[in-house]
Amino acid sequence: MYSLFREGDSFGIRPTAPDVSASHVVTPPMRPQRREPGVDYTNWKQFMEKGKLPDGGMDASLVDSWRRCLALGVDPAPRSCWDFVPMKQLERFTSVLDKVSPDILDTTYSAIQGKDLLITITNAEGRVARTCGDKEILRRAYKLNFGPGANWSEKSVGTNAIGTALATGQPMQVFGEEHFCRSHHSWSCTAAPIYDPHGSVWGSIDISGEKTADHSMSLSLVLQAARAMEQRLCQFYCSEIEGKMTSLFSSMFNSVMMGIVTLDNTGRVISSNSVAETLLARPGQSLRGRRGNTLFDYDAYLGKMKSASMNEPVVLRCFVNPDLFVRAIPIFDANGSLNDTIVTVSEVQRPRARAAAIHQKKDAPVPGFEKVLHASAAMRKVVERAANAAKTPSTILLHGESGTGKELFARGIHNAGPRSTGPFVAINCGAFSEELIQSELFGYTEGAFTGAAKKGRVGKFEEAHKGVLFLDEISEMPFSMQVNLLRVLEERAVTPVGGNTPRKVDVKVVAATNKDLWGLVEQGAFREDLYYRLNVVQLTIPALRQRNDDVLLLVRHHLRRLCTEFGLPEARLTIEAEHLLKSYHWPGNVRELINCLEHAVNNLAGDTLTPDDLPHYLTERCQNGTTSPAPQGGEFQLTKREADTIREALDYHDGNISKTAKALGIGRNTLYAKMEKFRIEV
Repeated sequence: MYSLFREGDSFGIRPTAPDVSASHVVTPPMRPQRREPGVDYTNWKQFMEKGKLPDGGMDASLVDSWRRCLALGVDPAPRSCWDFVPMKQLERFTSVLDKVSPDILDTTYSAIQGKDLLITITNAEGRVARTCGDKEILRRAYKLNFGPGANWSEKSVGTNAIGTALATGQPMQVFGEEHFCRSHHSWSCTAAPIYDPHGSVWGSIDISGEKTADHSMSLSLVLQAARAMEQRLCQFYCSEIEGKMTSLFSSMFNSVMMGIVTLDNTGRVISSNSVAETLLARPGQSLRGRRGNTLFDYDAYLGKMKSASMNEPVVLRCFVNPDLFVRAIPIFDANGSLNDTIVTVSEVQRPRARAAAIHQKKDAPVPGFEKVLHASAAMRKVVERAANAAKTPSTILLHGESGTGKELFARGIHNAGPRSTGPFVAINCGAFSEELIQSELFGYTEGAFTGAAKKGRVGKFEEAHKGVLFLDEISEMPFSMQVNLLRVLEERAVTPVGGNTPRKVDVKVVAATNKDLWGLVEQGAFREDLYYRLNVVQLTIPALRQRNDDVLLLVRHHLRRLCTEFGLPEARLTIEAEHLLKSYHWPGNVRELINCLEHAVNNLAGDTLTPDDLPHYLTERCQNGTTSPAPQGGEFQLTKREADTIREALDYHDGNISKTAKALGIGRNTLYAKMEKFRIEV
């Protein structure tokens, strides 16, 4: 069997290797099915010139198709297909086609071999993805541009079996002069639509040849091939769903902030998440296959379960670390016999330490995050969440506008966690081409590609072993590379470019983006399974306009730093400059603020910074009403104090609405209304 392929602006022909599984596909006996052509050239000409249809004998579907082609303005004069797209645009379709069709194509070809016929498969829009058959008929086909990338919808080439089958959703045969375009009158074709599991047209399969060829089996063959591909599509989609669900459950299993261990009815570990591995296993070892009685007081638990009938948790002693809090939850089968056991493992929460943390000074920096300057409740809440997440091996996804300090947070997570003595490695996923990013992340072996270092090179994952890897601008990761990153995150092992042996890596991954990743998933630009794997702990860094209390703190710190670096005396701010800086909405966030201050320091004539020293656009935008007005009168001060009191009460009661409302002497609904009014978020 041969197939057409695109070669620049024309086509080439090459042999196609048969699929080894084709011999296992049995073609059932088929009866010849063919109707007689309903029109001749005279009928066609009368319709094109006068709009007159033949008296009877012409299929109603073809009549409708001719009328559609007239309405679409299709030129019936002799011509070849002119509408092409690069095959790269069909890659998503052809990648699925390659998985579901090879043996079906080989089986269909075996039935038409030597009959001067060819097989064509298109997508739902009529774009040709595959054209194959005997060499001689393919030579005639490419004169009509009947090959990969061509558009064989009715809109492009008029009435034909492919375009009309896709338009009607029904199998279709078009013989000779029944084609709308004169150039196709010497051909006959038979096509059937292929439906996906959702009931939508996925593509079509067609058998074509000159009208003198033997078309008697074509209808049976395309129907059989279409049904076979629909079954394969169903299997493929089910397999994809199963893979996504497995990835989703794996992500959920590893996203909880406590260890989970599953044991079978013999007391042997059958699965464990990453937190459990960190808390209970030695570095480089796995819990899988370990006996429960080497980890916990499991034998005593089994003794209790022999007479138990309720699925009640049982507290166990931990042999690995007595300070861990361990509970076992029995799972019984329908007969009441103990089946499996789920064990949860967590670090003991110490009430005194918790109380001390709540009542500590509000401005005390969180260890590890000293460089994240803040005074606002919104920022403090994110910092505390980041500090908690830093203690576990779970993956963290940082989301925030450009300039909010995502890398600063990533470094804080590194400094605040158990990996602070390990390396911190950062890489910008948008800074490398699709060809280079794989070797940057995973490294390469000697001679892996032209220009490779003689001894090879380790990638960023291996550089970050026992530390933290920061993947900035993760949304810019090339789509083709995302599956490789997913595999590393799931298997915790990398295979260098040019290598065959995976290398284990122990890395905490922190990814960052300023884009809506889920929106990219819905657009098909980002893998859904990778999204779930990265989005274990999501931290949203508030924009500077959402934490106005931090503006002057940041201004004074960076103004002092810049003056010191430039060898200038420390400058002070006028009240007018302070108000301007607090009133501006800072679309560029902290990065824009620092740039404005550097501009001002370069303009200083003395040791006082005034509005005239700042970039003029700040004043212009404030005057144009694009930012908040200046404070006026006592009403503003009273409103500000009320908002500050609510924020302080919420902070003290750790965001509990009921306790905060009670402390303020107002109802819950009133508190919610005031929070909305003052734009206070919990």
